[in-house]
Amino acid sequence: MIATSLVVLALVALSACGGGGGSSSAAKNERGTNTSKKTKESEKTKDLGCRFIVASTRPRETTPPPVTEFLTTAVAESAPCYDKITFTFDGGGGDDVPPGYLVEYRKKPYLEGAVSSTAGFSEAKYVLYVEMRPVSVEDRRFAGRPRSTYKGNLRLGLKGMKHTVIVEWLSKALPELFDRGFGNDKSTTTLVPDPAFVPAPNDPDYSRVVWLIGVDEKRPFTVDAANNPPRISVLVMR
Repeated sequence: MIATSLVVLALVALSACGGGGGSSSAAKNERGTNTSKKTKESEKTKDLGCRFIVASTRPRETTPPPVTEFLTTAVAESAPCYDKITFTFDGGGGDDVPPGYLVEYRKKPYLEGAVSSTAGFSEAKYVLYVEMRPVSVEDRRFAGRPRSTYKGNLRLGLKGMKHTVIVEWLSKALPELFDRGFGNDKSTTTLVPDPAFVPAPNDPDYSRVVWLIGVDEKRPFTVDAANNPPRISVLVMR
């Protein structure tokens, strides 16, 4: 009788051990499934071709065309590979090409004499300076009062952004004379502007639009320019 009881207890013990082994195996399977899921997500991202986009932290610049264009919209969008900020233009009666641009990381002050919210925004650890020209937000080609072409906000709404924390239009940035050129190394001049100088309406040598893109860390970026309609997109890589 005692021997029978011992056999039963031994079987129960073995059963318990077997059950424990099953639970451990299930846990391993669950961890394996989670790991597999992360691997698949990583592979999916790679399949999007993000790694093939050429981007860096170096300035990007193009030569301005001869005709002034007019900013109409500015939009921030989230994409799998990057945060995308797109500026769209009315061609201004010229060729259907995007305006010239300079995009580069800059430290405070981002633009001499221009006050910005970005400068006091603590989350913006680094700032991309975006200058586009010849670009205007006022169309003076026709008689009467100038027609405003950009009716958007000073700051863009940001949804689903990975690194972009603020996008701001420097609406008070003064136009830039042609002799000053693009870039930090060419942003000063010894020439004294003629106080009597009055630029012609939408003078290509005297019109620019400046935006700031604040990011939480110094990310590689690139710029995509296209036509139909003319547009410039700044892509902040994820």
